[in-house]
Amino acid sequence: MKKRIFVDCSYLYEHTELNTGIQRVVRRVVENLEQLSSKYQIEIIPINIAHGNFIKLEQKSLYFDKDKAPDTPLATSKKVKIKKYLFGIYNALRNLVIALLPFESVSRFMTIPKEKFGFNYIIYNLIVRHLYTLKNIFKSKKVTINSNVEVKDGDILLLIDSSWYMEIWPSVEYFRKNGGSVTAVIYDLIPITHKEFCNAFLVEIFKKWFYDSLKYVDKYIAISDTVKKDLIIFLDDEFGDKMEKKEFDYFLLGSDFSYSNNDRDTIRETLPQIFKSRETYIIVSTVEPRKNHKYLLDAFEILWGKGLDINLCIIGRIGWEIEMLTQRINRISKSNNRLILFSDLNDKELLYSYKNAKMLLFPSIVEGFGLPIVESLTNGLPVLASNTPIHREVGGDKIGYFDISNPNDLANQIIGIERDGIPDNLIVDKNYKWLDWRDSTEMLLKKVIN
Repeated sequence: MKKRIFVDCSYLYEHTELNTGIQRVVRRVVENLEQLSSKYQIEIIPINIAHGNFIKLEQKSLYFDKDKAPDTPLATSKKVKIKKYLFGIYNALRNLVIALLPFESVSRFMTIPKEKFGFNYIIYNLIVRHLYTLKNIFKSKKVTINSNVEVKDGDILLLIDSSWYMEIWPSVEYFRKNGGSVTAVIYDLIPITHKEFCNAFLVEIFKKWFYDSLKYVDKYIAISDTVKKDLIIFLDDEFGDKMEKKEFDYFLLGSDFSYSNNDRDTIRETLPQIFKSRETYIIVSTVEPRKNHKYLLDAFEILWGKGLDINLCIIGRIGWEIEMLTQRINRISKSNNRLILFSDLNDKELLYSYKNAKMLLFPSIVEGFGLPIVESLTNGLPVLASNTPIHREVGGDKIGYFDISNPNDLANQIIGIERDGIPDNLIVDKNYKWLDWRDSTEMLLKKVIN
């Protein structure tokens, strides 16, 4: 009898319009698991396990169809949207106070985590904590599972989607009681270990999801060896010997780098003009505190102050908690056309940037993987990145590193590159190749069924 692997696609099923980050991972893994099913004699079953469901899905339901109304339980996603809306109001109020009173002491008081006295502490203890108490009082203790699948001994449930946004644990408990085992993919622990870089909503729901997972998950598979080690260290510090029965492993994300061939995508005239005007260094990432754009601005203001005529091009959508950073970017770009921000590049324009930039600079403070490093190397673009364990794992000896505590370190390296050219050890080998998604999925599959 074939081993059956149920793949959680609950969040993607309700949000097929999304196509970034985890959503891309889920789709590519499901696609390639299907292709590998004959080789490994397994049956792959996409599943919706949210809100008391354990429902088999068709693979086509994981893709957005603008011409067809989504057949999804809209009422369940409304709860998530309401919470996001309320947190949006909360963050807007907090940011308004910071904008009206632009003092460091006010900013610190408004943003300090709720564990220490400040605005978050006051709001949590006066309002949020009491709401949780009421929720637990009225919450039903018994959930009837709506299922069209019979779970059997030896079945495996793979939690690979953004399930921290969903109520999945009643379905997971149902699965385990019927003889199944549970494996969870861990992308990172950033909302717990570096919550200063995340919004309050994500911190709250991810932490609850992760601690709940300890009751149900048999095996954790991280997206890198670095994340696996961080996970083990964290759990050992928090729970010690209680985690001895858990299994831990990792796989590496793939990327086929098949950029869109959409004929409607064109390269705007200003982009080639920027890259041809002078040497251009790029950063590709969401503009948010964790990605550390501030460090790049510090380094490039040093370089521009020394007379270097080079561009810094920031590529990425605008994120959160960056009011002061965006003000600084706007202030610099008004008087200095060598600082450019693009928040809406299409795939062809992104590929053009990788092909025509001088280097990728990636100063991120903490990552689960760091895919832009691999994208750059695949396109022959040399990389300088912050000296962190995950960048060492992904980039190895094929990229250069700088100290993110000292902007002069990066500035001095760029001065040397502009004077002497890119060092031989940073020039990308023409034979460089990263895992494609089939390789990545097969690596994950072997860890799941081991």
